[in-house]
Amino acid sequence: MSSSSNSSSSGGNGNGNGNGNDGNPAAADTSHRDHPHGQKHYLIMDAGKERIKRMMSMGKPNQAIHDFSAQNGLDIPAADAIYGLLHSLGHTKWGIHESVLRATLLSAEAHIQKKTLPPEQHIALLSQMKHYLAVPRLQHLPLMLLERHPGLVPDDICEAILQTPGLYQKCSVAVKRELWRRDYNLFAGYMMPLIDNYAKNEELLDMSREIFSTNVKSYSRRRRVHPALTQISSAIDADLKLYMQTLGMVRHRFLETNNPVFGTLRLDLVMFMHENDVSEITRNDVCHKLAWSLDACIMKQIMDDRRVLELQKYFDGIDPDNAPYGEIALILSSPYSRHILAQYIFSILKDIAPNAQVSTRYTDLTWPSLMSIIGLSAHTLLSQERPKIPKVDRSVTRVFFRSIIPFILASDKHDHKLGSYQLHLQKGSVGKKAQLNHAGAFPDSDSLYSKMSSLQPSSEDISILSSSELARQVLHVFLLKRIAEFDMAMLNIWLPAVSEAFKASLGLPDTAYVRTAADDTHQPDVALELRQNAFECDAFMLSLVLHIKETKGVAAAIVNSAIQGLDLAGQGIKGANTDGVISHAIEAVPLLGLFDQLAHVRHCAHEQVISFLIECTSILSTEYSTANGGGSNNNNNGGGASDAVEGLGSQSQTVPIHNKESAVYFVFVLAEHAAAKYAVDPEQFDKLGRLYHKLAAVSPPQAFEYRISSTNCLHSSKFLKK
Repeated sequence: MSSSSNSSSSGGNGNGNGNGNDGNPAAADTSHRDHPHGQKHYLIMDAGKERIKRMMSMGKPNQAIHDFSAQNGLDIPAADAIYGLLHSLGHTKWGIHESVLRATLLSAEAHIQKKTLPPEQHIALLSQMKHYLAVPRLQHLPLMLLERHPGLVPDDICEAILQTPGLYQKCSVAVKRELWRRDYNLFAGYMMPLIDNYAKNEELLDMSREIFSTNVKSYSRRRRVHPALTQISSAIDADLKLYMQTLGMVRHRFLETNNPVFGTLRLDLVMFMHENDVSEITRNDVCHKLAWSLDACIMKQIMDDRRVLELQKYFDGIDPDNAPYGEIALILSSPYSRHILAQYIFSILKDIAPNAQVSTRYTDLTWPSLMSIIGLSAHTLLSQERPKIPKVDRSVTRVFFRSIIPFILASDKHDHKLGSYQLHLQKGSVGKKAQLNHAGAFPDSDSLYSKMSSLQPSSEDISILSSSELARQVLHVFLLKRIAEFDMAMLNIWLPAVSEAFKASLGLPDTAYVRTAADDTHQPDVALELRQNAFECDAFMLSLVLHIKETKGVAAAIVNSAIQGLDLAGQGIKGANTDGVISHAIEAVPLLGLFDQLAHVRHCAHEQVISFLIECTSILSTEYSTANGGGSNNNNNGGGASDAVEGLGSQSQTVPIHNKESAVYFVFVLAEHAAAKYAVDPEQFDKLGRLYHKLAAVSPPQAFEYRISSTNCLHSSKFLKK
């Protein structure tokens, strides 16, 4: 660069009348050919400005400009003649110098990109170019050179980058990585927002709340390529020091928030390194083998004997006195880890149930229960200097798990009877009187359970549910599976107990569950130690609605039950006040009671209520369209047994809604009730608003004054604003 030089520090035009140098883009590389020692003296930025000021103040300005131009023009033979020629062609000195600088920069950039210098020459050239870092027009050159050897950043260059405002942000991630290795606070400033972004990402959060479904198998792959994770892993690259520091930041955030999503991030980080063969990191991560085996179970959504043995061997190989229980607990705290363990526990209970009196598998419940408890105790274990493995509450494994077995056996009878009923239906041997009841369940579903007088949760069961997250998670698996079998009667048995247990697990005052339309609807804070409970509360709500939507006919059956409850109470839908509509629906359908209770205190439950209403309204819209198009469904006829039962397993049929007009009013009232009284997290307001907009979009025009819209809805309108 020094051989080409000058900038408009020489200023001027073809006539020698200069404008000064302050705004000249070429002012960055001015050399003084008359340096006393025969070396070039670079007049960079402030140095060039100060020299010009001194020259202008010591003599005549025009003479000073002429002298400066003579001393600092192009350092090439016959420069004066070239200047004269170019001036005669209409070029100013500013334009000449700008063109020379651009050409020189392009040449320098090409040389830097083309050739990687040996380390010694690289360092020497960096030293010569150090002063360019202070010049915006030139600072990209040393930064480009740094990228050729990002691991070779001299201390003085590092210091110059950090002391020059805005220069750090212009560095590539590879160069930043070297700076991060020297400055933890600098690295934390970059990494912490990425970690927080992962935890708050809507898509990742909703995926982690699915307790189980066919979709969960694909979620690990989707997370590993999600920008929220790849930005973190790209910053780390294969650097073990930065990886370990990142894990420390993840632990720090987990301790601050007790958010189990950080457990998923811990799992994803080690598995990302595993899948990309970063052996330097996986070899030094004590949880690598644990994560590897556990992740395989999560991706297949099953814990087979081989993987269980691998996991048990991992724990057998740990030195109890130096076990990294905090790190292990963090991985096990991931919702994906705990949910697959809960499914495994339930699968063991299913195997035990047919031979409950003589089964030898009860002891198999201990290990997965302990793993779940470790995950649920992650916050405590990470807080302890010398973590101690918690013990499994025997009341869960010896009392509650055994209490579930009769319900499992009863549900098996339900499934067998339903299968037999469907078989007779296919053969045409079911009479006209054998129709689905108002809830959409097959005949004798409720009576099947009612004949078993002991088939109710005991007070001890409810007490254990209220105190044990492990017990709740295993029960959640059971109840979600019952939805898939259209066994709403089993949900009706358990959901009141679930509601009571959730209320105890969140630790909120009773007043939080009672609101008027004028009250503040902000989601109340849950104590730090109870936030995993709150997460699982949200997860169960989301999973309930997903399974309702996936199992054709369930949503319509719930609406039919809510409407039937109101009619049985002797009130016409339109004649009932809105509170009466809600209270009667809650009494008729325990599921709606659970929705209402939790949505008063949990934003996620509020979202799921609206998602459920979207499903119901979509069914209504379809039925209105079918009726208008001459279809078989009508406003008040529930249809025959054939139509209804085929809907239990058919993707093309659903249980019909018995009274569309009443159903429309029910949806309208519940939406308004939700908008007025249910909890809202201000950070998630926009997402909730999108759901209300979707509800309005699917609302059938035949609903008239009860159609969901900003015009018709007093309370929902606040979510329907553009």
